[in-house]
Amino acid sequence: MTDVVCYYHDPIKAPLLRDGVLPALAATEAAFSDVTGHVERHWLHGPHVRVVLSGPSAPTAALLLATLLRSYLAAHPSTVELAEASLLAHAESAAVAELLLPPFTPFHPNNSVRIEQTDDTRLRSLLSEEHIAVRAEGLRLGVPVLRHSLSVPRATLALTAMAVHASRYPAGLRYGYHSFVSHVEDFLLANDPDGTIRSKLDSIWTANASAACALVEQVALGHPTTHLEAAWQTWTIALRLTAQERYDAGLLTADPNPRHGERAYEIGDEDAIRRYNYGERTKFSDYHTAMWTVDLSDPAIARSMAVYRVGTNVLYQLLAICDVTPMERYAAAHLLANAAQQVLGTTWAEQFDALPKVG
Repeated sequence: MTDVVCYYHDPIKAPLLRDGVLPALAATEAAFSDVTGHVERHWLHGPHVRVVLSGPSAPTAALLLATLLRSYLAAHPSTVELAEASLLAHAESAAVAELLLPPFTPFHPNNSVRIEQTDDTRLRSLLSEEHIAVRAEGLRLGVPVLRHSLSVPRATLALTAMAVHASRYPAGLRYGYHSFVSHVEDFLLANDPDGTIRSKLDSIWTANASAACALVEQVALGHPTTHLEAAWQTWTIALRLTAQERYDAGLLTADPNPRHGERAYEIGDEDAIRRYNYGERTKFSDYHTAMWTVDLSDPAIARSMAVYRVGTNVLYQLLAICDVTPMERYAAAHLLANAAQQVLGTTWAEQFDALPKVG
């Protein structure tokens, strides 16, 4: 595999993707029928968009793609220029959240394009080869989704994507929304000691409850009314089927990944150690405390949860590519979780109370 990396400091990358990267990728795939590509976004060595090309002709195809991207940047450069000190500070902070070890330098120039051999070394230190392969497939399947997502308001995009994904969980919205409750509650436990963030999220819910419920109820029917819904539905179903095949072959597991906890110790950050090593935690959210009383040992449940978790992680990556910020993601997840419970006429606590308990 070969990567073409476009370093672009402007945090809003939708125009670059919509008008530059995705058309260039389409032209490259049209010119090389044995090549496919997917898009990634990251901060390592400077903010960038990365196109990963797979196929026998990938090295040659990369030359065309790089030429097209350089032409685009010559006409539409990023006008945001970040100082190296700012880039390094962001890298050091983000690395703790993503469990990445240094070095984070050198930083490549803004508005530059590089061709590199694909290097999964950092991913392999945290994930299995099969997990990396499913992740890449999910991002490849996500390219059509990006084409329908980049001109949509980010709040609408995030809520729609989550609603579609949750509704296509094997048990439907009734349990699909739980992943997003978990996502928000884990974040609030670690980052909101005085309740300020929860109050802001609740205010967003109050202001948008009616519209959010209408969207979630419509999406849950499974009959898309927009191209955006249709694109995300195609994506989530395709990735679920792919991940299920790998899980059934014994290549994916429902077990917690011990590498994350080990890496947290390597980094030495106390918050990361507590987050990724449950034995080090002294407090848990009400949601997770209740969840752990429920018997989830049924093999069908374990399968559904493991497969869904893989898809949800890729969903978050696709949203980040589309400029959805972490706080926008948490706000959308909070909207989705609250709307789902209102539409369903139940709460997560009532659902847990009705389920068989451990022991």
